[in-house]
Amino acid sequence: MPTIWEYADQVAAGDTGSWQAATRRAAILLAPTHPVISLPRRAPVHQVLVQTTALVIYGRTASAPVPGHVVSGPELAAWVTDHAVPGPDAAPGNIAAAVRRLLDDVAGMLRTAGHRVPEPGLRALGRHSRDPVVQQWHDLADVDDDFPGPLICLGVAAMSDTFGPAIV
Repeated sequence: MPTIWEYADQVAAGDTGSWQAATRRAAILLAPTHPVISLPRRAPVHQVLVQTTALVIYGRTASAPVPGHVVSGPELAAWVTDHAVPGPDAAPGNIAAAVRRLLDDVAGMLRTAGHRVPEPGLRALGRHSRDPVVQQWHDLADVDDDFPGPLICLGVAAMSDTFGPAIV
């Protein structure tokens, strides 16, 4: 099992700028509760947690009004509280609307950071990007038959479990 630091470097995919900084910030915030990353075959919760946390940190940093903003655990908790997808008992329309809002908000943050973010689609080899941030978007937003929705929903749920709900 890789350490959180090793996995964060894998997620950075060779980037040495803002994306790498976001993956390392994710590792800093997740290391106390997730020092190593479990690599199961079916539900890659730990990997998706790191990937989603890094993507949100990257987007929040890029869209912050103050340059050099450092995303905190409580900031992530507030973001997750605002973007949580309702559980399976909710009306299907409510779930679909929450997922769409989550995807739109994350895509908007990434576009603010200067990335050309495509609409989510079906996971396929042809939907690859050399931009590691956009590739991470594909990995989390695209869907297939193995999981009933975008993996970013699993990532946000795992972030909620890790950072807790925001206290309002």
